[in-house]
Amino acid sequence: MKLFLLLSFLAHSWSLEGDIGQTRLHGGQEFPLVGLGVGNLQHDLIESHVANGMDLGYRLVDTAHASKNEHLIANGVKEGLIANPDAEMHVVTKVWYTYLGYERTKISVRESLEQLNNPNIRVHMLLHWPRCRDDIPWMKCEEEETALPQAVKDAGPAPHLDRENAFKESWRALEDIFLGKISLGEGLPEVVSIGVSNFDLDDLKALAEGARVVPHILQDNVWSLAFNPYLMEYCKEKNIHFEAYNVMNGILGNRDAAPFADDALGDVVQRYNDDPDEGDEGDMTHAQVILKWLTQNDISVIPRTTQREHLNGNSPKVIESIPDLDEEEERIVETAVAALLRGVDLEPPEVSFVNKHDSILHIFWWDEDEEEEVLVKEGLKPGQTWNTSTFSGHVFLVYDESDYKKSREFTIEAGFGERDEIHIDGLDEL
Repeated sequence: MKLFLLLSFLAHSWSLEGDIGQTRLHGGQEFPLVGLGVGNLQHDLIESHVANGMDLGYRLVDTAHASKNEHLIANGVKEGLIANPDAEMHVVTKVWYTYLGYERTKISVRESLEQLNNPNIRVHMLLHWPRCRDDIPWMKCEEEETALPQAVKDAGPAPHLDRENAFKESWRALEDIFLGKISLGEGLPEVVSIGVSNFDLDDLKALAEGARVVPHILQDNVWSLAFNPYLMEYCKEKNIHFEAYNVMNGILGNRDAAPFADDALGDVVQRYNDDPDEGDEGDMTHAQVILKWLTQNDISVIPRTTQREHLNGNSPKVIESIPDLDEEEERIVETAVAALLRGVDLEPPEVSFVNKHDSILHIFWWDEDEEEEVLVKEGLKPGQTWNTSTFSGHVFLVYDESDYKKSREFTIEAGFGERDEIHIDGLDEL
């Protein structure tokens, strides 16, 4: 299934009128579409980053228990509330794979809630991974188990010894917490939704067997959004909201390997920047057009940045102010994003000029930058075909060799990866 169709398939009618970048989860909970990823951010930047983000309209922060920064987020929210006293902040945090299992998960969630203890914070709790995996080099299952506090070890068996069931027990714990069947302590923030991260389709289906609550959120690499149609179809079927990470690095990190794809994105950006009615707020960037495309299709994004300029440029207010992309623009972005993710560039359009005229023809390309005609094919005889690679929107001019007053102009409409055939069966009199 093409990515454009997948996104159309995923988008639903939960978007909230009058709210900046908000959607609703299947349980009715509000959830922002643009957030801050601070999981791996330097600790000394987090408090000011969160507070500054709140001033710019951010209402979502993404982190994890394993990042050991939840208390810094709470401090940043407290600081941000001074200028934004009515702000309601959503924090996505996660249970690390060493805490999988019913009792261990309760410990992780309780510690997160204690760190995030602020009445203006709404907590969304995910399982970070379904298991520790030996095939991922940075996962050190036994070493991490050994380094755990003794109280965690005593709470339940090591999850890497039961990789197919430990996450199911964790889900049962999250369900009990979400449904209010167990209390982790007085005065702690409420867990308003539960979900999973880095789960494939088989794990999601295994989780669903006997589950009382369907995951509200699936957080996964943007790669899955583009190249895992069965997972996306399952999310649509179960109304699981998709939150994408690795959006900026995963897509724009391959610009050098796919310059045509990057140029295609640039064409959409330029359309906006050239429009006097739309470009008043400043020039759009490649990052913004990607974020707009995803959020327009009800995908949440959590880009990470240490730069104030990017924090402002990718803010919910800015992304929401960009007019919706039309269908053609969405298709261009879809094609470019898929190529950039793979690091395999787009093939330019292939065009065949077929001379069905009764005279020899000369073909010129119009160079917009130099504002001049450039001869590209001389002496195309009747019945002959000339093939060339070009780009959508390029203009060619065809002249009759015997009478240069007879000519015709052609604008290429084929897109990347497409072929077109132009039959020259008549010329216009100048």
